[in-house]
Amino acid sequence: GGRLSGDVEGYYKRTDDLLFWLSIPESAGTRGYYGNIGDIANYGVELSLNGTIIRTKTVDWSVAVNASHNRTRILSLPPDKTRDNGGFFESPFWYEEGGPLNNYMTYSYAGVNEYGEALYWYDEELSPAGGKVSSNNIAKPGTTKSGTTTVIGEASRYTVGSTMPKLFGGFSTTLRVGDFDLNATFDYQIGGKIYDSRYASLMSPLSNASSAGSTFHKDWIRSWSPVNTDSDIPRWQFGDAYATYSSDRFLTNASYLNFQSVSVGYNVPVARLGLNRYINRIRVYGVAENLGFISARKGLDPRQSFSSASSLNVYSPVRTISGGVQLTF
Repeated sequence: GGRLSGDVEGYYKRTDDLLFWLSIPESAGTRGYYGNIGDIANYGVELSLNGTIIRTKTVDWSVAVNASHNRTRILSLPPDKTRDNGGFFESPFWYEEGGPLNNYMTYSYAGVNEYGEALYWYDEELSPAGGKVSSNNIAKPGTTKSGTTTVIGEASRYTVGSTMPKLFGGFSTTLRVGDFDLNATFDYQIGGKIYDSRYASLMSPLSNASSAGSTFHKDWIRSWSPVNTDSDIPRWQFGDAYATYSSDRFLTNASYLNFQSVSVGYNVPVARLGLNRYINRIRVYGVAENLGFISARKGLDPRQSFSSASSLNVYSPVRTISGGVQLTF
């Protein structure tokens, strides 16, 4: 009876000859230029469903949902970029043919040692000497976690996954009961990773006198100490340069659920009140936007950034509540 409708769409889009920065010797008078080199593909599926749960003279209730899944693949890269290592690192991403875009590459946190110092993994296969990695040897991701080090210059970078979500979309519901009506809309994202730079800064102990007056996250109280040796948070020590160094420790699940908007209205029965001679319709309504937001960490809004890090200078959408009376003559 037309109560259920929807569609499923698949797509594949290939983009060729993308602009790509090519470095050349500075003796040529410039550091490089953009060339039309590089191909990528985007492909995925989109689903949309609409259903009417109740349909009577006095009650009408319907629900709509949509979901999108998108993947990217690098088809070709300039040979001089991939010749040495099979790909290349351009902070904070690793690019290789056959791999995805936004493939995050960073140091891998390994917890703390018996003194509460932060530990980071290294891959001895990346070192010509077969030991800890030199700070100059970071152009290729590690594949094996051979051991740990407290010195970031001896640690390896690893690919830790894409920042792109696995699924995103929204859902809504519309309900009418007599002269009352309600509409609510939500949007969501499932999967993907985001670097929570705000949390990282709040978990950093003071490093110099100019940092005096800084505030901290409440998690600092759970950091390692002689009486709390089971903690995986480094010791809280002034001047510790590696305690909160950029690593996968601060990569956070970017999933979220947002209560985007809700509207509630009431259509005044003008005919029963004898007002239909002057007014055709009176509707009293209230509207609210951004009422609630749930993410992996309270205060983290993954919508602030579409790349790799949560921006510190962007405000989250403002919560607004308004109402009014609509007259139709």
